[in-house]
Amino acid sequence: RRFGEPVRIVKGPSRVKISLNILKSAMNTQVDRQGVVANNLANISTTGFKRDVSFIEFLTGDPASKLVVRTDFAPGRLKQTDNPLDLALVGRGFFAVETDDGEAYTRNGRFTVGEDGVLRTVSGFPVLGLNGPVTLPLEGMRGGGLTVTARGEVLVGGEPAAMLRIVDFESYAGLKKVGADLFKATAGSFPEPAVEPAVRQGNLEESNVDPIGEMVGLIELQRRFESSLRVVRALDGALGRAVNDIGRLS
Repeated sequence: RRFGEPVRIVKGPSRVKISLNILKSAMNTQVDRQGVVANNLANISTTGFKRDVSFIEFLTGDPASKLVVRTDFAPGRLKQTDNPLDLALVGRGFFAVETDDGEAYTRNGRFTVGEDGVLRTVSGFPVLGLNGPVTLPLEGMRGGGLTVTARGEVLVGGEPAAMLRIVDFESYAGLKKVGADLFKATAGSFPEPAVEPAVRQGNLEESNVDPIGEMVGLIELQRRFESSLRVVRALDGALGRAVNDIGRLS
């Protein structure tokens, strides 16, 4: 400006303000992504847990970003336990269970049998068969043992007692994670009987979390956050100097 002219303040968002908003959005997204990785690491030992994968989606014409989280349904390794109540599924499919909020699905086959003979998850939810909750004769279990076939038929003392309800979905995109090891079907997603289910008795499916890969990802996210923080501090310093310069010139 020419000497003696008043300082003109241009209304509307400045480029610096827009840059700060973009950085703020990016940093918030990075914090949320760190939370996703931290949750994966916290569930390394959770049977049947499926890791979450996060990525950033940029909307057309919008400088802000959106965090998208998807579940990785890749199978985990099988761990042999020799416990007849431990069941694992090889390939696709889920065990159906009954919760307070309706039917849910799990890959966690660490089951127990209570005094009422009902087969339950470790969280206490009844495991479903073709005719409702699976109820087993306790006397028969003590005398003849428990056998579960590859297709999910439960035999007690060599006699058929129940058939596990093992379901599958055309697409897992419609499954919503509820807690660490349960999934609910959202609108438009319908369970169907699994085609040729493969149950492994005396085994459990471990979490599919790769601890080394998750730690590397966490370090990368922390570095990106620190880089964004340095840029914010630089912009903040530039704004401070600009304000001081305007004060001297006005």
